[in-house]
Amino acid sequence: MSTLAREVAIVGVGYSELSRTGEPNPNALALAAAKDALSDAGLTSADVDGIFEYKFGPESPGAQDMARLLGVPDLAAFADIFPSGPSGVAGALAGVMAVASGACETALVFRCLTRAAGHQGGVASGPETVSGRDQFLTPYGYLGGILVLLGLKKQRWMAEYGRPEDDFGRIAVNARRWSALNPRAVMRDELTMDDYLSSRMVADPLRVLDCDYPVNGAVATLITTAERAADLRQRPVLVDAMAYATGRGADWIFDCDFLYGGAIDCANRLWQRSSVSVADIDVAQVYDGFTPVTVSWIEALGACGKGEFGDWVGDGSRLGPGGDFPLNTAGGQLAEGRLHGIGFLNEAVLQLRGQCGDRQVPDAQVAVVTSGVYPQCGAMVLTGA
Repeated sequence: MSTLAREVAIVGVGYSELSRTGEPNPNALALAAAKDALSDAGLTSADVDGIFEYKFGPESPGAQDMARLLGVPDLAAFADIFPSGPSGVAGALAGVMAVASGACETALVFRCLTRAAGHQGGVASGPETVSGRDQFLTPYGYLGGILVLLGLKKQRWMAEYGRPEDDFGRIAVNARRWSALNPRAVMRDELTMDDYLSSRMVADPLRVLDCDYPVNGAVATLITTAERAADLRQRPVLVDAMAYATGRGADWIFDCDFLYGGAIDCANRLWQRSSVSVADIDVAQVYDGFTPVTVSWIEALGACGKGEFGDWVGDGSRLGPGGDFPLNTAGGQLAEGRLHGIGFLNEAVLQLRGQCGDRQVPDAQVAVVTSGVYPQCGAMVLTGA
């Protein structure tokens, strides 16, 4: 039994075309994904009374923009969630809460990203003088850029637990095993450990193959009550539990736990609320904006202990097709493309509906989805109806 006030189900998933080139209009991308989700559920824009989206800025239309694009008559609940949420799943978490509380009946949530809008790694020149907290960061090359931060996180994990880079390579190699089975994925070529270890450094020891792959694209999800879901087109997928966490300190740099941030608190809260446990997971969709984030989430979820990922993952086969911990079965952001959270949620739904074709995990009934990093963590447990 869910701890939500009303039982909530995910009833539709949608995608735009994913691309690496050109400058597609964000409105067109988001609208295509939203229409695809509505068609998947067998609903129309008149059925939507809540819209939630996560954005950095101009890469995405807002909730009210989407209402106009779709011709939604009126919104009973809506929000544009800016970068302080747990990545794209922030919109989905808000949508679940809105439906569970009765604030709306059917929520559309989406995430749109374009390469032209930026928000990708780059090179910046540092200031000549610094003060305040910056005096403790600038000597390490940190000017607000996440690449340096994740390089430091990777270095810290290897140093603290005495582990090699190969552990992170297992995540990258696994992504390609799954993406090869996903026609939508933009990176489908095989990747070997040698390929990973010879890839260029972007912020030593963070390699380019530790990082997600930017694309132009949008994803959308439809959320409604379990009662209503029973009459719709697709087999409902139920939201068993959800959780947020910031971790003590609630800061990207000076959080009290530099390796895990809020992930452990989020996972603990999730399992306390869930009707299942980590042992029941059939498929895991774990945030992989950077491989060190994925490693920390897997440990935080309790699949293995802190610092034990390397021994637990072994040669990596347990993460891939036929393994006992199928991870990021669409290829994740490392290979399907950077869809920033909701891509993981949609893939979990498709797996629990048994609609993933060659990459289908047999008899998948329980999925965990995690999103974000440091003080911006969120997660869900989903179950088949």
